[in-house]
Amino acid sequence: EAVFASGNVITKNRYIVTSQSEGYLDKVFFNEGDSVKAGQPLFLIENESQKEQLEDAQANYEYSKSNAAENSPILEQLIVQKLQIENKLVTDSINFIRHQKLIKTGAVSKVDYEKAKLAYDNSIQDLISIENQIADRKNILQLELLKSKANLASQQNTSSFYQIRSKVDGIVLQTHKTEGELINRGEHVSEVGSGEFIAKLLIVEEDINKISVGQEVYIELNTEKNKSYKAYLSKVYPFFDSQEQSFIAEAKFIEPVFHLISGTQLQANIRVRDKSDALVIPTEFLLPGDFILSKNKQKVKVVVGIRTSEWVEILSGIDETSSILFPN
Repeated sequence: EAVFASGNVITKNRYIVTSQSEGYLDKVFFNEGDSVKAGQPLFLIENESQKEQLEDAQANYEYSKSNAAENSPILEQLIVQKLQIENKLVTDSINFIRHQKLIKTGAVSKVDYEKAKLAYDNSIQDLISIENQIADRKNILQLELLKSKANLASQQNTSSFYQIRSKVDGIVLQTHKTEGELINRGEHVSEVGSGEFIAKLLIVEEDINKISVGQEVYIELNTEKNKSYKAYLSKVYPFFDSQEQSFIAEAKFIEPVFHLISGTQLQANIRVRDKSDALVIPTEFLLPGDFILSKNKQKVKVVVGIRTSEWVEILSGIDETSSILFPN
């Protein structure tokens, strides 16, 4: 007994190439049927505004990187101020120490001593202030650098969407767009297949409970009539495909099949049950309601077992010595 299925040849790891951006298709880098490697460019989508945004992000990043460098003009001005304050602090420190010694001998007035001390204290505070300004400015510049770097990475990532690359090693099965056409975000633009060729089988509802993984399958390709290839049922999907209006199963070829092409239509018979020493009659000799026509042209009720397109098993009603007539 066998379950009949129609279907077609597919590749195991077939996937749909989808655009993540929109624009006009500027370049197609392949022909249908070409082999491609993972990461190889397939399409280039033109988008001038994105190119300008990427260039602007690159320029901002370079500018921020320059500002955040130790010798940047922005920091250099503050560093010069710090050097001036440090020099003044040295002078004020020497002057203050001298006044400390002189005040003990009464060589300077208390007012002059207080002025020297105030100048020294102010220089210390000015140095602390400029160091804080430099540290704050460095933090701000580093933050701006990080923001510009993140923006550049984001623009580079967005720009990468305009060059669509293959995710796998495989064969370009078909493309849906030509150069110059408008492509929208989320639109399917091509189909790439990889991995071994397998048979996709469409199973009608009344037969789905008869099949199981591991059963033998005999496949006839539309491109090679009257030749059967042996396969085995490798997968049965646990749902009804509303688009195909069938249950879906997959079969793997046991023997090599040369010159297979994805999409080739096929017919298959899934072997679900065997019985030896069975009494069978040609299917066309069985009348509606499971009757046969005896040699004296009388209808005889029979009990049938396994049915195929060519043969019907007879369980009872006639035996191997019976003669039957072909119904007119």
